[in-house]
Amino acid sequence: RKFSSAGREDGRRIFHSFKVGFSLTLVSLLYLLEPSFKGIGQNAIWAVMTVVVVLEFTAGATLCKGLNRGVGTLIAGSLAFLIQYISQQSSTIMRAIFIAATVFIIGTAATYARFFVFVKKNYDYGVVIFLLTFNLITVSSFRVDNVLKIAHQRAVTIGIGCGICLLMSLLVFPNWSGQDLHNSMVTKLQGLATSIQACVEAYFSEEKTLSSEEEDPIYYQGILDSKAHDETLAVYASWEPRHCRFFHKSPWQQYVKLGDALRRFGYVVVALHGCTNTQIQ
Repeated sequence: RKFSSAGREDGRRIFHSFKVGFSLTLVSLLYLLEPSFKGIGQNAIWAVMTVVVVLEFTAGATLCKGLNRGVGTLIAGSLAFLIQYISQQSSTIMRAIFIAATVFIIGTAATYARFFVFVKKNYDYGVVIFLLTFNLITVSSFRVDNVLKIAHQRAVTIGIGCGICLLMSLLVFPNWSGQDLHNSMVTKLQGLATSIQACVEAYFSEEKTLSSEEEDPIYYQGILDSKAHDETLAVYASWEPRHCRFFHKSPWQQYVKLGDALRRFGYVVVALHGCTNTQIQ
């Protein structure tokens, strides 16, 4: 029962599971088929890792992580090749010092940028991928001669993995973060209305105190704990293409403000619920 309950609660979870399995099968062919393995080599495993990390439940989340991963890899690779080209003109000792200093400066600057709220919300994953890729290529170039070929193969496999994730997420039974955010607000409004009605009925009933928590009809816990969930859905929804019938940008940040107002009203419901259960009426 527990295994099938998740699918009964939301049928989209079953389709998403099949989408992930099918995507993993497609990228695994790069490693299993002999022609593709000869062309890409063991770096084909990076496509599998990309699908596992990037393909999320909603299209907005997949777009956010996929574009962050692709852009972060591209910028890091370009900067690493520039550093390698400059350092090749120096001696071995000076080259090592130059690479170490560059890694320190880039690592410090990129990590500090992650503390900005705008970067943290939208590009944090891309900065992490940028740091990882830049350090791998830059440090490896000091010992490995064919680092350009390895980096090219990894970039190709990551691009293939991101492309498959985006196609599966946008074209095959897409799940939109914006729609989930809208449905979440509707559920909160309905829950608050039910809570107020339950408070009034409990106050005018003969038995003031409820017998157990399971029989408690008051709905507010899901509203009070929804701040992080609403903000995450709003960020992911801002990455999604215009999929509604209106030709304007949906006000996702207004949904966040509405969620804040509903949470404040939820605290009022909590206080009202406490008053109806007191001995002194």
